[in-house]
Amino acid sequence: MRQIWIVSLLLLLASTLVTAAPLTVLVGQQKPPYINTANISGYEVELLAEVVNRMGYEPVFVFVPNARIKPLLEQGEGDIASLQPVTTNETGLFYSDPYIRYQNIAVSRAADELMISHSSDLGRYPVLAFQNARTVLGPDFTDMARISADYRETVDQQAQLKMLLSRRVQVVVMDRNIFNHYRLQQDSNDELAVHALFDTTLYRAAFRDAAIQRAFDRALLSVMLDSWYLRLQRKYFGEVNQTLQHSLLCEDD
Repeated sequence: MRQIWIVSLLLLLASTLVTAAPLTVLVGQQKPPYINTANISGYEVELLAEVVNRMGYEPVFVFVPNARIKPLLEQGEGDIASLQPVTTNETGLFYSDPYIRYQNIAVSRAADELMISHSSDLGRYPVLAFQNARTVLGPDFTDMARISADYRETVDQQAQLKMLLSRRVQVVVMDRNIFNHYRLQQDSNDELAVHALFDTTLYRAAFRDAAIQRAFDRALLSVMLDSWYLRLQRKYFGEVNQTLQHSLLCEDD
């Protein structure tokens, strides 16, 4: 009897030591307040980690340039790929419900009194945008970027605000939360003008496995209905600005 008890205890202890299976999550590089590669934190990182944990897995983050995320997923180098927008001609991948909301804006120095009410107006000024902006901000912005004499893109979004304040460019295009994050770090007293030219951009996670995608959506809904979700937004953004719809929520008649 004592041997049976000891064996049962050992089996119980072994079961508690079993770790969750890993899921590799491909995400972009340094982009606070969404991604901080130095300590594996940020709004997007913590959100994805919580969703994966609620799926019953252990998240393993791999930080790569945005342009490499989708090819790596398709090559089998990851299980989940972040920041993958759905397009009408996508094949071979499965997409989650929207899990993150970007609100891109154009920012100029108020003293310059620039007349900007449409994407095409940006073509008159030196513009520094985030990497791949010309591919995600709509056809009007794409046309402007193609014909502009002074349009550039950069991976270093902190440099965008520095170049604006040092008058090396007249307009920067970036996400509102990223702008607010870096603005708080600047000593400059220059007033800045925000031009809300763009629609909200919703991003979804991409998967090769439809079953994992469905599990992700269920866990995402659990997170969105939890007060933890609101606290996470206030922690990184100082406000709640990530209200999203989910396909598993019943709409009111």
